[in-house]
Amino acid sequence: MTDSKDFSWLARLLQVNDSAFPTGGYAHSYGFEQIVALGLVSDAESMQRHIETHLWPMLIHFELPIVRFAQQAALQDDEAALLKLDAMVDATKTARELREASRSTGRRRLHAFLEAGALPVLISFARAIDEGRAEGHHTVVFGAGLSALPQRALLTSWAFQSLSALCLASPKLLRIGQDAAQRVLSATLANMETNVTRSLTVPHDDVGWFDPLADLASMQHEIAHERLFIS
Repeated sequence: MTDSKDFSWLARLLQVNDSAFPTGGYAHSYGFEQIVALGLVSDAESMQRHIETHLWPMLIHFELPIVRFAQQAALQDDEAALLKLDAMVDATKTARELREASRSTGRRRLHAFLEAGALPVLISFARAIDEGRAEGHHTVVFGAGLSALPQRALLTSWAFQSLSALCLASPKLLRIGQDAAQRVLSATLANMETNVTRSLTVPHDDVGWFDPLADLASMQHEIAHERLFIS
């Protein structure tokens, strides 16, 4: 039977999730390097536990809802809503490295979007960044710049790139091979549909997640004597 569904968006999704897409995300561990240095993750088992107890809750309660609301704002051509979301994200990034990593990767992704042609609201958002009225956080840029994608595809894409980034960094930080890292990734992807669905139930006023471990690890990473990753 021929599948009649329209997958014209799929090539674009693959492009923006490819490691060759110029966001600079490969240079960041988002605090994971210091978590390894602290001995909290040392092998595939503890890495899997870290993803389930720290990364997935943050995605469900914070980042995935931000991406969703950024998509809605872009589709409604609502620049004010994008600016409010961006300010919300900035206010929650208490650790300087995490805040600057989000800004840096967001602005680089935005530049790539603008080079390829973008919605007027995204052009206005870029102007707001230039004028100092916005920071250009990655979640906001991602949701707005890919607003034409089906919602679940968009959210799955963001979650996947967040999870895969950690698994990409792990062989550089742990005595773990690429095969083991991919087994961890496969195990956590089994929860993708359920967790994306959970994120859809988070209302705007409940967006947020408090994880002091992530902030403290990032703050310690900033003053570490040796660092492989920027964040």
